[in-house]
This record gives sequence, C-alpha cells and structure tokens, in this order.
Amino acid sequence: MLVNSANIDLPTDDKDHQELNNTLSNLENEQLKYIREYWFSKQIDATREFDVRNPNLSVENLYNKRKSNNHQRLSLRQIVKYDLDLFTTFFPVVLTTPDVCSNLFRGKNQYFDIVMFDEASQLKLEDNLPALLKAKQIIIAGDEHQMPPSNYFSKIFDGTIDDEDDFEDEDEIKIDRDNILLSCESLLDFASELSFEKKYLDFHYRSRHPFLIDFSNYAFYGQRLKPLPNGFEYTPIKYIKVNGTYSDHTNEVEAETVLSIIENNINRLPNGEYPSVGIATFNIHQRNLILGKINDRRKFDSYAEFNEKILELEENGLFVKNLENIQGDERDVIILTTTYGINLDGKFAHRFGSINHQKGYKLLNVIITRAKYKIYVCSSIPEEVFLNYKEYLSVEGSNKRRAVFFAYLAYCKSVSDNDAAQRLAILNTLSENTTKSSTFNILNEDLESPFEEEVYQALTEHFDKDQIIIQYKFAGFRIDLVYESKINGVPKIAIESDGAAYHSSQEAYLYDRHRQKILEGHGFIFHRIWGTNWWRNQKRETKILVEFIKNIENSKHLAFEDKSNISLAFTDNIAMIENEVAKVAPILQKDLKETIEAVSGKETEQTVPFKEIVKLNSIVEVKYLNNQNNLKIKLVAIKINNFEIIDGIKKININSPLAGSILGKSVGDTVKIGNLDNYVEILEIVNE
Repeated sequence: MLVNSANIDLPTDDKDHQELNNTLSNLENEQLKYIREYWFSKQIDATREFDVRNPNLSVENLYNKRKSNNHQRLSLRQIVKYDLDLFTTFFPVVLTTPDVCSNLFRGKNQYFDIVMFDEASQLKLEDNLPALLKAKQIIIAGDEHQMPPSNYFSKIFDGTIDDEDDFEDEDEIKIDRDNILLSCESLLDFASELSFEKKYLDFHYRSRHPFLIDFSNYAFYGQRLKPLPNGFEYTPIKYIKVNGTYSDHTNEVEAETVLSIIENNINRLPNGEYPSVGIATFNIHQRNLILGKINDRRKFDSYAEFNEKILELEENGLFVKNLENIQGDERDVIILTTTYGINLDGKFAHRFGSINHQKGYKLLNVIITRAKYKIYVCSSIPEEVFLNYKEYLSVEGSNKRRAVFFAYLAYCKSVSDNDAAQRLAILNTLSENTTKSSTFNILNEDLESPFEEEVYQALTEHFDKDQIIIQYKFAGFRIDLVYESKINGVPKIAIESDGAAYHSSQEAYLYDRHRQKILEGHGFIFHRIWGTNWWRNQKRETKILVEFIKNIENSKHLAFEDKSNISLAFTDNIAMIENEVAKVAPILQKDLKETIEAVSGKETEQTVPFKEIVKLNSIVEVKYLNNQNNLKIKLVAIKINNFEIIDGIKKININSPLAGSILGKSVGDTVKIGNLDNYVEILEIVNE
C-alpha cells in the first residue's frame, strides 16, 4: 500500500508523522474493537450450538462456581472434557504448565494454533513433548545462558544429598549419535537442533543502569545486548567486604549484614513507596538462615519499626531465594549474599557448590541480573583471592566456574569504588576470554552530512558547545544532535535533521516510529528539522529551533520527572557487623592455647564473690528466648566435627559465638549471642 500510494514530494513538516501516528493509533483501536465483536459473536454462536446439543444443561450451569439443586460444580477438567470447543471459544488464550496442558487437552494434537513455551532452558523434552503435539505452530522462548534442567534441585530438596558440594557435576551429556534429538538437554536445545528460526531480543530492558548488565553482556552474550542508559547518576553496585565466617553452609555475619541493609539503607522512593527488594543467596542453607532471622525479629517489640517495614516490603514483593530458584524474578533492589568465606580453621576452601560445575556460570548469570536499579553484594571471600581472577580465567580457558565468579566480585568492587579503569579492564578481559565474539558496526562520531553541520553551527551561535552532543548514542540508537540543558529537570532534546536520503527506505517510517517511542519513553523530547525547509529558509528554521529549546527550558507547566532523588532510596553507608569468630580465627592457626586465653581472659575475674561463672570446661544449661528451647552445653578447647548430644550434653568449641557470649557470665544473666539476634538466659552452671 505504501509503495503504490507514495509520492516523491519532499516532506516539509511533521504533518506526515503526526498523521501516521494518528492513523496507526486509530487502526489499533479498530482492531481491538473488531476482535471484541468477533469474539463476542463466536461466544453467542457456540452457546446456541451447546444448548441444541445439551437441552438439559445450560452454559451457566456448566460454569457454575457453586453446586445447585440441579447441577454439581464441575472441575476444570470435566468442563473441558464436556465441550472443548465451547471452552476455547470463551477462553481463546490459556495459560498453563506443560503437564497440565498435556492432561487437560489429552488427545487433541494440533488443536491450538500456537503453543508458546517460556523459560525453555529449564524444560525437559520428555516432559513437554505432549504439549508440543497440541500445536500447529510452536514458539519457544528461552536463554541458552540461563539455568538448564537438572536433577540437582530434586536431590537437594528431598534430602538425597546433605552437602551441595558433594553433588557430582552432571554437565557431561551422553550423546546418542543415532538420534541427536534424544540427547538434547532442554527444550531450547531441541529447538536449536531442529533449526527453529531464531529471533533475538537484543535490547535489555530490565537494568536501569548499564553497569548492572555489562558484566553478563561481556562475559556471556558477546556484547550483543543493548542496555538502556541510566536516567540519573548513582552507583548501581555496592560491594560490601563482610569478613564473615563460613560454617555449616551458612554465614551468620553476612545474614546480619543483609538485615542491616534492609533496616538502614532501604528508604522510600519520592512517591512514598519502598522500592521492591529481593534477597538472593548462594545456597538454600543461607536462605533459610535469613528467613529464620527475619521471623525471629518479629517476636520482639523492640523491632516493631523493622517489622512494619518488612510487612510493607512483603506487600511489594520481598523475597528470599537461593540461586537455584530465582530465575524469572526481578526487583528494584537485590541484596546478594555470596555466603562463602574463611572457615572456623581460618582457611578458605574453593568450594562453591553448583557454581563450580561446568555450567554453573548459568546460575551466576541468573542471580546477578535480577536487579533493576541496585545490587548490594555482601561477600566474605578474601579480596586477595578474587582479585587474582585473571589467573583463574586462564586456567579455565573460558568464562566459567570459580574464575568468572571471582571476576564478578572484582567487577563489583571496581564499580563500587568508582574505578572506571579497573571496570573496563575486567570487561575487556572477559571479552577476550569468551568463546564467541561478536562484531559491531561502530558509528562514526563525526557529523554525517553538510545539512547536520549547518544545523550544528547554527546551534553553537546561540548555545554553548558543551551543551550540544554530536551523534549521541542511546540504547543502540544514534541521534543526530542532542541539546542537554544545564537546568535540572529539563529533558534532553533530540534534534533530527531528516533529508531526502532518510526517506529512501520503505521501512524508514516504521523504524523511526519505534525508535522515537523508545527515546520519548526515556525522557527525550523531539524536534525534527526538514531538509526542504532548511534549504529554503535556514534563518527561519534556526529561529524556530532556538525558540523551541528556550520554551522547553522555560516551561513551568510541563511535568518533567526529576529522578535525582531516586538514589536516596538505596544508600551506601553500610553499618558493618563485627565477626567475633573472624577475630580469633587467625590466632587459631598459631596457637590454640593462646586463642582460649584471648577469648576467655575474663573467666578468672571473680566480680561477684562465691558466684559460679562460665569458663572453660563448664557445663551450662541455657534457654533460647527466641523459641523457649533449653540446651545443655559443655565448653571445650578441641575442634568439634560431630555435634551429637551425648547424655543430654552438647559439646561446643570455646571459640564459637555462643561460648564467647556466655564466658564470665553467671546464672540469671541474659546475653546476646555475638552480633546475632539470638538471646539466651543462663539457667545453671556446673564447673568441673
């Protein structure tokens, strides 16, 4: 239609664009109107046909939510089985899981025009084949760099294995050379093997700051993704050196730091609401620990304000999830606890569970890309280890396993420290180490035509040169000229100089509309100068342009969104949590005896005459005030590997947080365990 109806007259104003926008908008409304009327007419026809076939049963009774004297309430499966065509006429779009689809529409192969599968990287072919058969056309959506299906999760959750580090890497898939399709790891791989037509979503819309996606873009996606620039200045990643101790698959100090961030650093947005928050952990044990701490705090009146904040955050989607079940989630702020660190012996073991597997990088990729605005990274991994990421990358030969994990921590630290040189060096190293490279056309930053040069020169006669940006790049687009005002809150003005060559493409109108829609959605205001008008009367067009810019700057009635205060909703002044165990761990490696004396030095101080106090080898009965449970313990100097209770007594090392908190205390004292939110009351002391 456009080719046949177009003429070669050069455009002189925005009339054509405005008419096109109005026409497409009206067309959309007419389409929706037609669809609704068509759908309604089909429902009427289907209802009449059903009444003819079923004189003793009405559609109202079939879909009755409550049973009546004449009709029992039917299940969804019964309704569908009764009359599938009637069901799909009323509900032409059905959202369901693949297994429910298989059971609900059993025997109806090629019944649906389209069947779409989301998160296909996690779907197994054998579980989804029946649903595939229901389609005339199949659309499979997924990310090859996100989590694959695995037996790992079921074995962790059903208790088959106790230690995630003991789980064997399942990444080596046995290939059936006779039937390669049977060897596909996921439905996404299946589609790739069958050479499905591929369409990439190159624009990355989630992250509101490029630094949040740059790491994955360079490490895994070959720089193919086009992030959208940030709308206000702030630091998107805060790295927090915690120095916690990794014990029993958890890190108490990191868990406390997470709660501290929620309490002290998550504030209200300018609209009065809290940002949405997600807490991400590197294993399920740390997840359970944090959930337990949040629930324990709710039992104390002293945390009333914190509890009210948690309730409001929960209403806005607060979650605590480990890396194996966080895919698909997104929040304004993600608080990440890496969990791993130096153990009670003062040693650091390079055991990172599933991250260390061949395809563990997919789990890492998922967990580090959940944030829209901000990531807090709480880590106890020694800096001297992860800053040596280049050595590990060279060993791996690709961006995988612990090497890419260490590189991410180094990247977070560089962003947090505003070290641009180090950040770019890490990204370049990742790019060089990737197995796939992408080539891009680098746009020429010089002005592309005499027309644009003339517009630029005209602008410089009225405004400072530093306010005029040439060939401005934004989200993969290029804008001829951008005027950036020095007045806070005034949006950038995109100045487009459209000549005849621009309109030579039959699809230029469509691309331009899509492009302008995205840019306007991110705060730009457009002013278009037509080459025809410029050539006829340059002075007049310059005057129009200058007046347009000044009117925008002086407009009081335009509600420009000032985003400068958004960053106040996630501050960086982190309250550090001290780790009592970390203080004594280095001493442990030197001399255990000195450690005992350092921790329990006050056990020889008898401040109250003839009163028993807790010391080395004491047997103590304590009551946990959080859950009212009693426990008998004995403080010993040896390392405890087996925490069995023998004769009703549990032995604990004198360097543990509980022992360190009760040393020198007496019966009746109530103490807080280290820096944690657990409180115990001393009921009885027996000294040998």
